[in-house]
Amino acid sequence: MAPSSTTELMDTTEQTNANGDDDRLTLNNVIFAGSGHSKCVICRQETRRGMISMPKSARLDLLIIHLMYAPNGVRCCPSHLLNNNRLLPDVEISMGNRQQLAASLLSSEMIDLVTDLLSLLHEAVTSPRLDFLDPSLNDEDYLTWTGWTKAQFDNMFDIISPYLRSSSNRNTRNALAMFWIKLKTNLSFRQIGSVFNIPGNSEDRRKRAADAFDSVRQCLIEKFVPRHLGVQHLAREDAKKQNTSFSIEFFGNNVTIIWDGTYLYMGKSSSHLINRKTYSGQKHRHLIKFMSLILPNGYVLDTIGPFWGTMNDASIAKNITDTCDILMKWCEKGDTMIVDRGFRDVIESFIDMGYEARMPDFLTKGQKQHTVEQANRSRLITKVRWRIESYHARMKKWALLSGRIENAFIPKVADCVRIVSAALNCYRGQIGQHAINSDDSMLAQYMRQQIGRNNILQARVDQGLLSSRSRWKKIEDSNFDFPQISLKDLRQLFFGTYQIKMGRSYVEEHMNSDGDYIIEVDNSNDNIVRASIHSRHSNASIYKAWIQFSLTEDPIEAWYCQCTAGARNVGCCSHVASIIWYLAYARHNNFTPSAGRQRLIQALTRQEPQTETDTDTESSSEDE
Repeated sequence: MAPSSTTELMDTTEQTNANGDDDRLTLNNVIFAGSGHSKCVICRQETRRGMISMPKSARLDLLIIHLMYAPNGVRCCPSHLLNNNRLLPDVEISMGNRQQLAASLLSSEMIDLVTDLLSLLHEAVTSPRLDFLDPSLNDEDYLTWTGWTKAQFDNMFDIISPYLRSSSNRNTRNALAMFWIKLKTNLSFRQIGSVFNIPGNSEDRRKRAADAFDSVRQCLIEKFVPRHLGVQHLAREDAKKQNTSFSIEFFGNNVTIIWDGTYLYMGKSSSHLINRKTYSGQKHRHLIKFMSLILPNGYVLDTIGPFWGTMNDASIAKNITDTCDILMKWCEKGDTMIVDRGFRDVIESFIDMGYEARMPDFLTKGQKQHTVEQANRSRLITKVRWRIESYHARMKKWALLSGRIENAFIPKVADCVRIVSAALNCYRGQIGQHAINSDDSMLAQYMRQQIGRNNILQARVDQGLLSSRSRWKKIEDSNFDFPQISLKDLRQLFFGTYQIKMGRSYVEEHMNSDGDYIIEVDNSNDNIVRASIHSRHSNASIYKAWIQFSLTEDPIEAWYCQCTAGARNVGCCSHVASIIWYLAYARHNNFTPSAGRQRLIQALTRQEPQTETDTDTESSSEDE
C-alpha cells in the first residue's frame, strides 16, 4: 500500500546491529527487494542467460513506484525494462517467496540514495515536459501526439536510430517525436521547443527544434521511405496481390493503378509568378497539388509532386508519363489505369501506351442524365476507386497537410507527404477488410451481370404514367405498409455503406417539424412511393425519386431518380437510398436526427429581425 505522505515514506528508525557495528537507517514503509543474484528481482525467476544488472534508473523507478528498495548489483530480466533503462510502468512485482522486510540501509548507502534521488529531481526539473523516454506514456499518448501507437513508433525508431545522433539539446527518440508532432499538430517549432523544454531563448528553441525535424526528415527519406513507397520497393507480382474481389471481377487480375490528385493549401507569395501558378480558380485559394497512385486495396504505390495549383489532373498525369521513366518502365501494356472524369484529356494517351483506361462516363452536351448502362458502368469504377478518397482522408489527419502550409515550409512538404504515405503503407496497410473473399466475389459477379438490365420504373416515368399529382397521397393518409429490412441487407442492396451514410443526412434535412419524412404513395398502385429531395450541391435543384416494392423475399423491385446517376440499377443513388433506409429501417429503430448537426444548424441560423409593423401587429392581436 502506498504511504499517505512523504513523511510516512521517509519515516526512519536508527538501528544498531548485534555486534554494535555500523548504524543503519530503516525505511519503515519500503520493502527490501533482496540483494541476491540468483533470481530476477522483479519476477523471481532463476537467473538465466540474458539477465542483466538492474540499472540505477530502473532501481529508482522500483523505489518510487512500488516502494521497494533494490541495492546496486541485483539482476533482472530485460523484458521488464524499457530500452534497457527504465522500469516498465505496468510491470507486475512477484511477491511470492519473498520476505517482506523493511529496507535497512547503511549511512553510506543512504547518502548514495539521497544523492541519486536529488539527481533524479534535477533531471525531472530540466527534462522535457513531454518526454518520449518516459515509460509511463501509453498508446493513447503516442497516438494523440504522433498518430502512431507506441509499438509502431518503436519500430520506426529502431529503423532510423543507427543513423541519428543525439546531442546535448535532445536525444534521438525525442527528435523523432518532434518530427511527428510537427506533422500531427502543426505546432510551430517554438511551441515544440517549449513542449520539449529545449534550453535557450525562444529563437534558440525554434532553431533546434527545426534542426531536429530536418535531421529526422532526411533520415526517414533515405532509410524508411524506400522500404515502403515507390515502384522500386514492390514487384509486379506483389502489386497484383493488392487486387480486390471487385477489381479482379470488373477489370481482370492484372496490375491495377488508381490515379487521383489532391491539394495542399499554401499562403500568398510575394512572387507574382508563384501567385499566378498556385491560385486555383475553383478553390479560390493558393495551393499545390500531388498525384497519388494507389492499388485497389488502398496500398499506396507512389505519391508524386508537388505541381502548380493551376495544373489539372490530366496535365499532371501527362507530365508524369512523360518524365517519370522509372514508373513507366515498371508499368506494362495491359495494366489498368482507373481515373475520374478530370483525366478525360489524358485517356487517349493511356490507351496509346497500351493501358486499359477506365473512367466514369460524363454527360455530353445537352444530356441531363446518364443512361442506365452509362450509370451502371460508372458504378463499377467508383466501387473500386473509392479507396483513393479514403487514403487522402487518412493522409490529411496529420494537421500539417490539412491546413495552410507556411510558404517557407513548401520545399520540405514533398518529403513529408512521402513519409506519411510510406508510414501508412507500413503500419496501417490496406483500406477496408478482406480484400479478396467469396462474399465479395459473388457480389462483384452480380453487379457485373446487372449492367445491361433495363430500368423498368424509368420507362414508366418517362411515359408520364407516374406524373399526375392527383394519383399521389401522403403515406400518413393511407393504410401503408413497407417491408422492414436489416442494415446488413441494405448494405447488400446498395452494394456498400456510402449511400446509407449520405441517406441519413438527406432524411434529417427533409423531416418536417413533426419529425416526419414527407413521402407519397400511389393511389392506384400502393406498391410505389415517391419523394422530392433537394440536391446536396444546389439549392435550386430538386429531384423526384420513385421506389417500387413488394412484401416478398425480394422486397425492393425497382427504383428511379431524376438526378444525374439516378437511372442506374447497379446500386442506387443516395436520394433513393435515403427513402428506402428511412421506410425500411430508420423509422422502426427510433431514428433521431444527429444532435451535433442540429446544434450546428441552430448556431448558424439567426432569427430574422422583426420590423416595426410586425411588432405593432402582434401587440394589437394580443390586445384583442
